[in-house]
Amino acid sequence: MSTRILILSRGDVGRYMSSPGIRAYYMAQVLAEAVPGAKVTLGVPNWGDLPEPLPGVEVVSLNSRNMVLLAARHDIIISSSFSPLLGVFFRNKRFVADLFSQYFIEWMEYSKDEPEGIKREPWMNTNRVYITVQLTMADFILCANERQRDTYIGMMSALGLIDPVAYDKDDSLRGYIDVVPHGVRPDELKHERRVLKGVYAGIRETDTVLMWNGGVVSWYDPEPLLHAMHKLAKERDDIKAVFVGTFYPGVGPALGYGQRFRSALQLSKDLGLYQRHVFFEFGWVAHKDMKDYLLESDIGVCTYFDSLETRYSYRTRFLDLFWAELPLICTRGDVLAQMVEERELGIVVAEGDSDAVAAAISRLADDKDFYQRCRANLQAIKPSLTWEVALEPLVRYCRDGAPSASASKADRTVPLFTRAGDYALSRLREVVTPRRQR
Repeated sequence: MSTRILILSRGDVGRYMSSPGIRAYYMAQVLAEAVPGAKVTLGVPNWGDLPEPLPGVEVVSLNSRNMVLLAARHDIIISSSFSPLLGVFFRNKRFVADLFSQYFIEWMEYSKDEPEGIKREPWMNTNRVYITVQLTMADFILCANERQRDTYIGMMSALGLIDPVAYDKDDSLRGYIDVVPHGVRPDELKHERRVLKGVYAGIRETDTVLMWNGGVVSWYDPEPLLHAMHKLAKERDDIKAVFVGTFYPGVGPALGYGQRFRSALQLSKDLGLYQRHVFFEFGWVAHKDMKDYLLESDIGVCTYFDSLETRYSYRTRFLDLFWAELPLICTRGDVLAQMVEERELGIVVAEGDSDAVAAAISRLADDKDFYQRCRANLQAIKPSLTWEVALEPLVRYCRDGAPSASASKADRTVPLFTRAGDYALSRLREVVTPRRQR
């Protein structure tokens, strides 16, 4: 009997995709190929052209009205955001929670200064309860790195979700929660059309191009890069930086142009860099077209704050830079920055150190031997970062139905519905709580 697998994508899947949609797209592709006899359905919140066809995958529109009907027809349901409504199927379905970001800490960062109209304290309490619902419903949990895994195991222990009997059978807990990071795109390194060099007014074919390949939200800090570019612009005119990705697919300009992005844009103008040394691609570049932007760039760059968000993050945008074999300049503090430093994939700098960023840019631009060594190291690690390798624990779970170390369905039923009720009450409190003045 075939296994019917449903993937509920949190992000848009189609021409324009950010990391949640990209992850769902490749997850569906790998599961359809690697799980014998699997029937895979991918539910997407938008309806658009896929970047490439997905053999063996049925792609359907996903909304609040048909979600329950879709879940009823499948055996395994995979999502990073289960609606409590799906609890009606809890006893006879298998649920996989794809918690590849440390959402609670991301939401804490996001709510500091980005959104309008959010009542932060009740909103964050709702998010806390929401995470307990996800963990309680899940029969198998995915995270992106070992640091995340440790925090989730702590949460699950506190929630009473680790069953002593099952633990004795799997004291590693890998059958309950395992690391499934983002993968590198499978495309060959083939440039198709000019998009930057010789196309942008102000970027010559001989220039060294730095690529910031993603949005600028509250936990990123582009100011050290901009100050470094200002310093270098006084000495040379062959270094250019391009910010690609300003508002995320499915979000729109009203929410996408957050305070951090607006500040970076204004600083680039105040420093005399805008459209001369620093360029912004407004909107979002199509997933397929992004390859050409990467392949015309020379160096990847991403600077951010050394916060809790950084410690537990897995910066998915780095994987595109690894795919394109672009030596990377990044901030110290996260697991991928540690990989960059240990494997010599680029240069790691301290938080806020614009002089170090400027020195790193100069070294990668001028020290050809070092630059080529970084590229060779990037090429060497790519086979270990494919989607097929990354998704091995999920494939094994879907194929073999490995026993979980979680508490039994019977033992989790009452806590699940209690926590779902707490979630509903928290949502209600958000509505009735007055907005606190800042």
